[in-house]
Amino acid sequence: MPKTLKLAVIAVLAAGSVFVGDSAQAARSRNRLASNRLASNRLASNRLASNRLASNALSSTQLEATQATAELLGTEGGRDVYSYLIGCALPDGITIQATIPDAPDTAPPDSNYTCSGGTCVFSGALGLTPDWIDHRLGAKDERWISACMFARTNAYDTADAISLRGDHPALAVSTDEAELYTLNEGSFYGNLFTHEDDPIDWNACRGADQAAGEFGGLGLRDCAEPDPDNPASTYCGFTYAGDCADYTPPASPYACKTVDAQGLYGDCHNAPGDGHWPASRTYREVITVYVPQ
Repeated sequence: MPKTLKLAVIAVLAAGSVFVGDSAQAARSRNRLASNRLASNRLASNRLASNRLASNALSSTQLEATQATAELLGTEGGRDVYSYLIGCALPDGITIQATIPDAPDTAPPDSNYTCSGGTCVFSGALGLTPDWIDHRLGAKDERWISACMFARTNAYDTADAISLRGDHPALAVSTDEAELYTLNEGSFYGNLFTHEDDPIDWNACRGADQAAGEFGGLGLRDCAEPDPDNPASTYCGFTYAGDCADYTPPASPYACKTVDAQGLYGDCHNAPGDGHWPASRTYREVITVYVPQ
């Protein structure tokens, strides 16, 4: 039988609660393959509540945490953002159950949560920061969650399976997954949880197969592609850092200092350089996305 975690109850909305537990019904097949249809405008419009949530444990009964949870769960867009936060942070098999009296019954095939009878269930998947259950997010954890959220954002209202990879134990890839998901879209990094007076620090660089353009721009994955109307940004509004690596050496500028044998980029920046980036910070919590051919 699954083990239930006896954590604190969080009051949400007028008559709601959140319960965290281990569910045998969690979608275990979504462990490292993630669907993506999160809209960047939903991320932006819910960032303040997300910031307050990050500064508290998910199981906290502090008023700030309670209000942040209530704000996110009180709207469809907020529930969408919350479901991605939980999916990125908690491991497969852990669920958060929330009583939300006004939430409509919904369980579309591409949804990251389900609601029925005023109860919504949000499932963990990747497990990048499992300690968030009872600890606030540290700076490094914020950047891992942020990279995951950005990687799972889509410029279009479609849900496509993607392979998330990076220098984190939760992002280890099986042989089957590596053989199926072979096209390198790009890498994502930054911090969603910036101060409310500062812009979101979201960045993307273009992967080798996306840059090659041989596969029709990788279907509906354009968040690592520059927007022709605003070349400094991607189609999703992220800062466009250029190509992740030098694909046409020796003269092309690039964003990431390293790329390993598995095609994972590291030490990335928010602007292209020539191997030196004196005016740009280094991002080490980087998630590289691969898609199937």
